[in-house]
Amino acid sequence: MLIRDIRDALVIREGNVFLLTDTAGNVPPNNPNGFGLYHADTRYLSVYDFSFADARPVMLLSTAELGFSEEQVLTNPTILSDDGRVLPRGSLELRRQRVVDGALEETLDVTNYNVFPVSFDVVYRLGADFADIFEVRGSERKQRGELLPTRFEDGHIVFSYKGLDGRNRETMVSFSPQPVAIDEGQVTFHLTLGHRQNAVVRLLFAIDGHLKAPQGVERFVSLAQQYRQWMDSTTRVRTDNEFFNAVLERSLADLRMLWHQEDDRCYLAAGTPWFDTIFGRDTAIASMQTLAFNPDIARHCLKTLSRWQGTRFDDWRDEEPGKILHELREDEMTATGELPFSPYYGSIDSTPLFLLLAAEYYPWTGDLELLRELEPSLRAALQWVDTYGDPDRCGYLEYEKRSPTGLVNQGWKDSREAVIYADGTLAKPPIALVEVQGYVYAAKKKLAPLFAALGDRPLASRLLEEAASLKRRFNRDFWLENANFFALALDGDKHPADAITSNPGHALWTGIAQRRLGEPVVEVLMRNDMFSGWGIRTLSATSSRFNPLGYHLGTVWPHDNSLIAMGFKKYGFEEELNEVATALFDAARAMSYYRLPELFAGSARTTYSAPVPYPVACRPQAWAAGSFPLLLQAILGLRPNAPAGELLIVRPRLPHWLETVQVRGLRVGKGEVDLSYRRRGRRTMVDVLHARHVKVRSVGVWPL
Repeated sequence: MLIRDIRDALVIREGNVFLLTDTAGNVPPNNPNGFGLYHADTRYLSVYDFSFADARPVMLLSTAELGFSEEQVLTNPTILSDDGRVLPRGSLELRRQRVVDGALEETLDVTNYNVFPVSFDVVYRLGADFADIFEVRGSERKQRGELLPTRFEDGHIVFSYKGLDGRNRETMVSFSPQPVAIDEGQVTFHLTLGHRQNAVVRLLFAIDGHLKAPQGVERFVSLAQQYRQWMDSTTRVRTDNEFFNAVLERSLADLRMLWHQEDDRCYLAAGTPWFDTIFGRDTAIASMQTLAFNPDIARHCLKTLSRWQGTRFDDWRDEEPGKILHELREDEMTATGELPFSPYYGSIDSTPLFLLLAAEYYPWTGDLELLRELEPSLRAALQWVDTYGDPDRCGYLEYEKRSPTGLVNQGWKDSREAVIYADGTLAKPPIALVEVQGYVYAAKKKLAPLFAALGDRPLASRLLEEAASLKRRFNRDFWLENANFFALALDGDKHPADAITSNPGHALWTGIAQRRLGEPVVEVLMRNDMFSGWGIRTLSATSSRFNPLGYHLGTVWPHDNSLIAMGFKKYGFEEELNEVATALFDAARAMSYYRLPELFAGSARTTYSAPVPYPVACRPQAWAAGSFPLLLQAILGLRPNAPAGELLIVRPRLPHWLETVQVRGLRVGKGEVDLSYRRRGRRTMVDVLHARHVKVRSVGVWPL
């Protein structure tokens, strides 16, 4: 089954459990959208449908805005009570509230507003197929495990499955009060209510026998408090634009929603529903995007990424010593060896991005203790970059898959047709991507002061020399004179893949592009064929392969735009930065809950002021949630230098929709800063309200 559409789906998540439902909060039987309750890449509920005995409720409200909880407010159509009396439409109120936290708990609160007593049935249809998430997404299997007969034990329903991996998976459903009937997955409750009387029905879905306390209202209150603590732990920003405040708050709340903490494993899951696990690339980028708001995210993610660093040669998983993982899965198909995600290492950029994250973490925190702990991992990653990542010693990081089921393309645009020439033909591997060389350059240059602080000055000097050499060669080999732009990649014959794409914008973010080339790169990216009005497209609209709904062939990705916009800032193009920020801000305002999705269509902006959704985009997505924190850092011009105890403010310029910005509790090393920005026409002024253990200086140029 291929997933068709989740544009209007509701999703709630906590830890490694999430629920995906239709707009009514249901998981209908045989739905083509992948709805269900998931844990560890497995669907533990595939049917979860609520109704009256002979009629569907009328939905009045449906929301999953809180992230960990959803609510539907329902009423009745015109139906008959058990005694034959007519219950007029709208005379009953039904509130369904679900909270997910290791388990799923539902509370159904029903109130009778008829002036007479009523008696009626409500029904839940339940079922569990224990489908592997890759099955749900369309992978065909020659053989599945055994779906065991449904059991009824002490008033519970137990769905279970014996996997080919030898693991038993189980969903146990308990009820309060007990239903009047349970028949082949259909559970019936009989309710008798007087005037203004209410009844409460509770369902509890335990996964594999695990039931996390607390329960009931305490579960909701506990999670709400955890969210408040998360928000309080971040840099606090308040502006005069309440819409932007809401957009930024949604971004930070979505990061909490995607946070996974299990023992000493803490990381941002890449995105729900399809990428609800650790991805090296996504985790590293989202951690960098949010350093100004919460550097603890980066701290935990660095440790977790190093834990899964490659140690051996394994072609099946594209693993090599020192390499950082692409993704880790816990599903049955991976456990049986049908898929290589245990973990899988087919990513050319996770390793340099891991290095770059460490390099960016240092000027924000000055945390040498952690970085000394990670030093062996950093050295192993550098060794991989210089050896296995560049097997022909051409001086560029390049990829070619070895695993028969691995990814053909291994950059962030990892779909099969993502890397093309201007005529639309596919590039031949091994492929050296433009942005990846920038990641290597920035990592080596910015790691130099870190290794000097760790006591290895010879390595620091060598890294600076290698970065400078890479920059010279890159600007010679990747520059397209005819296009006045950088190539997307060099192919296996070292010929440029000359399609016009968004990837070269990352060369500005990393600083590998010569300053004189910044202006032509910005001009190309902001042309009408690249800039849709909602953001910069992944591929030029003039390309023969362009498709506004092509995954990497013309859509707009918020995280891509945020990195490019930060690059605009570094090269002095604040006006273009604000234009991209404005486009994404307007897009977010048109989205449910002001949430930026993984991607949306690259269709040109029209007067109807709504971007076209991508049908199966993840919502939330970690690096989409990180987009506005990074954009705001760029707008405010924040460049830290914790080892020197200072914060540079580089040419701040507020966009037209912001007049004032208050920043409180911005952490730089062991210091903390409060700042106040105000715009007067095209000028933006900044005042230092408070600075503890950090000096604040204004400068006119971003040091590359």
